[in-house]
Amino acid sequence: MSRARLSEPNIAIGELIEKASRSAMPVEVPVRGKEVVVVLPQRDYEQWRAIREAKRLIPMRPRKTLAEYFAETRRTLRWYEKKYEMTSAEFYRRFQAAELPEQEEFFDWRVEYNAFLNMRKRLANAKR
Repeated sequence: MSRARLSEPNIAIGELIEKASRSAMPVEVPVRGKEVVVVLPQRDYEQWRAIREAKRLIPMRPRKTLAEYFAETRRTLRWYEKKYEMTSAEFYRRFQAAELPEQEEFFDWRVEYNAFLNMRKRLANAKR
């Protein structure tokens, strides 16, 4: 986002607000050398407030570890295996050989199994 930079250090607040309201971009004013005051046009300020409020309301969860994702994927695979009465490896072999009917759930199972294989490889490499 570009900014209009004012070189007038002693600008009045009312004048600064007036310039910001006429500007299509934020107005930046240096204060005492190092600090900067940025005055946003009203519509940008309202968007910024909405984003800040949304961030405050959305709870931050800690990121899952690879081991946690791996365990979750294994639980999902066990659910598929129980439902279709075959191992994921058997399913994958049969799916790749086009021995199974096309079902949307089978595509999801294949994605989960591929994720499982990739995570297993990453975990094995991490232990070395």
